[in-house]
Amino acid sequence: MSRTLAFRNGRRRRAPSNRATAALEFAVATPLLVIMLGGAADYGLAQFYRTNLANAVAAGAEYAYLTGTGVTSANIQTVITNTMYLPTGASTNLSFSVTGPKGYCVTGSGPTMSAATAGSTCSDGSTAGTYVIISATYTNTGIMNGFGGALSQPMTESATVRLN
Repeated sequence: MSRTLAFRNGRRRRAPSNRATAALEFAVATPLLVIMLGGAADYGLAQFYRTNLANAVAAGAEYAYLTGTGVTSANIQTVITNTMYLPTGASTNLSFSVTGPKGYCVTGSGPTMSAATAGSTCSDGSTAGTYVIISATYTNTGIMNGFGGALSQPMTESATVRLN
């Protein structure tokens, strides 16, 4: 539908088009929209992987608790790796350490863990237990890695489990 303007002399002329204005607005708004949507996607993925890492460490801790003192760090690492959902090629961003099973005394209101022989008496009169300490770190690279530097920070989850 064309718009026309009427002039005093009776001749008609076409009104100026707004197409150039719309194209300019689109050219300015599109990159901003892409950055906002990409940032939202990166933030969502970061939270997904943080939750995923916490669940994987919890699965490793549960496995250690149910297995008892015969658990090995290699088995716990396998459980963590199998539980953690990672995109193809992202396993290089996952690192973990498993300390134990070892004897520790847990004392104080901190609490503080100090190495001891399992079954021995601690300084506060309690009995030293056998513990496994699990720590896992995942670095999310994200979709828009250059824009979300704060989202590319390493995520760390840890758990300390007393074995029976």
